[in-house]
Amino acid sequence: MVNKIIEKFKTISSIPRCSKNEKGIIDYLLKWSLSKNYYYEIDKAGNLLIYADEKINKAIILQAHVDMVCEKDKGSVHDFKNDPIKILIDGDIITADGTSLGADNGVGVAMAMVLMEEYAPEINIKLLFTVDEETGLNGAKNLDPSFLNGNFLINLDSEDDDTIIVGCAGGVDLIATKKLEKIEALKANYYSLLLDNFSGGHSGIDIDKGFGNAIKVLGEILHKSGVYKISKLSGGTAHNAIPRSSYAEFAYEGEQDTLIDVVESELCRYVKESPTYKIDKIDRPCSIYDCSDVIKTIRQINHGVFSRYIGDYEGVESSSNLAKVDLDYKGVFVIVESIRGAPEASIISLRKEIEKSLDGFNYYYCCDYPGWQPKKDSKLLEIAKKVYKDLFTEDVNVKVIHAGLECGIFINKNDKLDIISIGPTLRNPHSPFEKTYISSIEKTYKFLKRLIGEIVS
Repeated sequence: MVNKIIEKFKTISSIPRCSKNEKGIIDYLLKWSLSKNYYYEIDKAGNLLIYADEKINKAIILQAHVDMVCEKDKGSVHDFKNDPIKILIDGDIITADGTSLGADNGVGVAMAMVLMEEYAPEINIKLLFTVDEETGLNGAKNLDPSFLNGNFLINLDSEDDDTIIVGCAGGVDLIATKKLEKIEALKANYYSLLLDNFSGGHSGIDIDKGFGNAIKVLGEILHKSGVYKISKLSGGTAHNAIPRSSYAEFAYEGEQDTLIDVVESELCRYVKESPTYKIDKIDRPCSIYDCSDVIKTIRQINHGVFSRYIGDYEGVESSSNLAKVDLDYKGVFVIVESIRGAPEASIISLRKEIEKSLDGFNYYYCCDYPGWQPKKDSKLLEIAKKVYKDLFTEDVNVKVIHAGLECGIFINKNDKLDIISIGPTLRNPHSPFEKTYISSIEKTYKFLKRLIGEIVS
């Protein structure tokens, strides 16, 4: 059965499906449902519900999102709007060639399809495929509540095959802007500096792993080099990805070798990640800005873990990701900071701390999504724990995850739903280092299949 899942995942990966470009994958799923004589519904947001029996009312809902985070190596010529993801299989390991893999959440989509083919219509299963998850859970936010007409919902978007997720962080994005002062060109040398090939990773799952943030590292380098007269400054690609690269163009009155020494001294802190740099001498730019306040903010603003849980669940309680910065052609500097936490009080505390770093900036919050609190006396969880123990002769881990899952939105739309989240082991999501494992996909499908059977028995 795992071979069927892999083949479906390969097909899914051949269809460009970055967030907000999901038409191709939705069309593919529609054609598949019609070929199987299944029924389907599409809501105004573009979410897709598929089921085998139009008389089904209360059902088991299997849910996955169809979009992916599109990250690639700096030298890659991959066009995410048109090119298929090139899947590489080396023994048990599945990766992509120079891009993010999209196993988050393409493998979940593939598993749901295979299980539907195997069991429908004998078992009341509905497949819910949501759109635009990775840019702010937008598909789930705008989901037609009637699509959640069921008793149990199994989200297939988790990333450890020995773990059941029963809660998740909520979050919000902060957008901060500052108009910079333009200054006269200096009699100095001008350089560009590119930092690249940091590990990156998921801004929730990987936030406590110590990976370097290319923007923060650039800020330290510029500060220690006394560089504040800058014409270009940028970094990061997505609110939910730890920045892998950053770039600046600036005036520097010292020797190039001294600048190189500072760069190498900072990068040596991240030898496990093997980041790279490139320094070039450039012509004097047209516009130069005083970025002393900007560099101060980059250095001071929180990135990483802010607080940890004390009590029933171990792990990160609140964190933030300095996700993107950009100095535009009008001299406006923009910061995007992604904030996560549960309960809500932890987000409020972190927001207050971050705001201390924004002296002179205008800012606002957007794109918020709710957390998902563990359900007491969950029947679905108890069944799942028993099934896992029977299958694998050990207890499954039960955790609250420090990432945004759509489950928090679903429970707000139907508070009678009993929800858990499971999935195959996935490493380095939202980066070109993303990988998953065939054996883990097989294990997770075996667990899912037995779990469905136990629910209906």
